[in-house]
Amino acid sequence: MGRKLKPTYPRMLVELADATLLPPRRGQVVMLAARGMSAKEIARDLGISPDTVSWHLDEAKDQFHAHSRVDLISQGWMAGLFRARMLTWALMVFAMAPALRSRPSSISSSRPQVTASRIGRKPISSQYA
Repeated sequence: MGRKLKPTYPRMLVELADATLLPPRRGQVVMLAARGMSAKEIARDLGISPDTVSWHLDEAKDQFHAHSRVDLISQGWMAGLFRARMLTWALMVFAMAPALRSRPSSISSSRPQVTASRIGRKPISSQYA
């Protein structure tokens, strides 16, 4: 039996909403980590070693009291550190458009219509109408 490939997910384009919460290089590392990049990819992108990337992530975890990388990113979202780029929001809206266009089929006319003078089987007496 062949090897199963890991599923790939589209990476969300995020940017720092508040750059003053972190030093500049640490902010870059955390932002790229929030985009879903691995430590090796971040190191290659920024021209630093993977150990330096791990150190920046550990320092950010300490700052946000996070236990893991996923926890760091969720704490960053809750603290208002990140914001999604507008292109991401536009793509999400366009992706939802087919769901908004589909409507349930109309109710068939063979069902009894509920009106103000009739509810269920018995007509409402005139004192309530």
